[in-house]
This record gives sequence, C-alpha cells and structure tokens, in this order.
Amino acid sequence: MTHISDRLLYVLFGLAALIALPDILALFELFYHPHPYTEMEEIPVFYGLYSMTVFFLLIAVAKGVQTFLARKEDYYD
Repeated sequence: MTHISDRLLYVLFGLAALIALPDILALFELFYHPHPYTEMEEIPVFYGLYSMTVFFLLIAVAKGVQTFLARKEDYYD
C-alpha cells in the first residue's frame, strides 16, 4: 500500500512534467523557424496554444457525452 505522501509526490511530478513539457517544446521554436501559411500561424507558440485549447475542448466534450453513454452502476448485476 502506498503512502498518501508518495501519491502526492507522484501527482506533483506529473503536474510538473505537464507544465514543463510545453515550455521545453516551445524553446525548440527558437531554433526552428516554421514557414506559416496563415497570419494566425505567425503567433509565437501558436501550435502549442492551439493543441492545448483543442485538448481541453475535447475533454469538455467527452465529459458532456459521458452523461449520455454511461451505464447505470448496477447494469451488469
């Protein structure tokens, strides 16, 4: 059985990775110059912001659809 502080440590490491990874990936944009097709793509770290927005939108839609697709707790009884 894991201790509560161990779980908290794992959660904090996970959150730190989720926070640090986009920042590290954004640093690569300093060395690689993409060739934008539209003006919106010229925004610094546009792809990171776009993907984060779509990710959260996908999570919100999935939570909304879950109410329609979820089975009752005693479905298999």
